[in-house]
Amino acid sequence: MNNVLQALYGSEINFSLSTFWDAGFDWKLGDDMNGFVAEGAAKTLAEAISALANAACRHFPDSVFAKANP
Repeated sequence: MNNVLQALYGSEINFSLSTFWDAGFDWKLGDDMNGFVAEGAAKTLAEAISALANAACRHFPDSVFAKANP
């Protein structure tokens, strides 16, 4: 799990994760300055990270991250 977040960061792919007790996890791919290209919600942290990884591969197919996670 942590490796995925570190790999996204290392590939200069911005993202955010947030949670509110008992409401699951919200994730966004992108940032406030440049906009978000994908976002969603998940019941678990593992599901949120998986969704972030899939979205990153879809939206940034030429990134180091996507090439390392086909």
